Amino acid sequence: MPIIDSFPNGTPIWVDLQSSDPAGAAAFYRELFDWEVPPASPETGGYAVAMKRGVPVAAIGPLPPMMEGGRSVWTSYFAVDDIGAASDAAESAGGTVLLPPGEVNPGVQLSILADPAGAVFGVWQRAGAWPWLREEEGAVDWLELVERGYESSFPFYEAVLGVGASQMCVNGSPYGLLEVGETSVAGAFEPREEVTPHWLVYFSVHDLDAALVRVDRLGGSALGDRGSAPGVGAWETVTDPFGGAFALLEPEPEPV
Repeated sequence: MPIIDSFPNGTPIWVDLQSSDPAGAAAFYRELFDWEVPPASPETGGYAVAMKRGVPVAAIGPLPPMMEGGRSVWTSYFAVDDIGAASDAAESAGGTVLLPPGEVNPGVQLSILADPAGAVFGVWQRAGAWPWLREEEGAVDWLELVERGYESSFPFYEAVLGVGASQMCVNGSPYGLLEVGETSVAGAFEPREEVTPHWLVYFSVHDLDAALVRVDRLGGSALGDRGSAPGVGAWETVTDPFGGAFALLEPEPEPV
């Protein structure tokens, strides 16, 4: 399955978890997804880089001081060619720069932004190759903006990430897409209930029912919002034992 090492401007480049209990979270995800989670190190900014088959999948670290006492949270990151310009564009387009650009690891510059509705995400500018495992059991399959009136934030993402935006229909409801060239790189969905705007990370599983049983056994919770769509598969949002929300996606089998 895909091992990605090229990240054009505007494409997803990484996800990480800021947890109130990094060691407990590492144990949960290790059992849930069969991740290899070595100890955190200074070279990775105090984060543990989780891997499958020796390929990086995600990272797990502590909540930053400003979030201490809060709920664990997954953060999605997008590649940019000029992180200073992306951060400036975020402010000009009505967003907020929560963390100004800075070097977090050698060759990696990072900035944390919020769109005009408050959905938080990160941008990376990185020198050198770094493989990322995608669309495999236990790896990131999809990223989705969950936000009321998400289409009003499209101009923001177009300005900051240089992506295109379009709409399609899923199960009779509008569904947004962010695109790099002809490739859809992320989605956008309007929830039925009022929720805090956020980016949701989907992890691929072969068997959704079995994965939900593991989540429960390991101390997590399913939110009961199971859905499915032709050509996509079945999914449900869950939380880890420390409140970190993410989704499980069982992709529809490829036609034979």
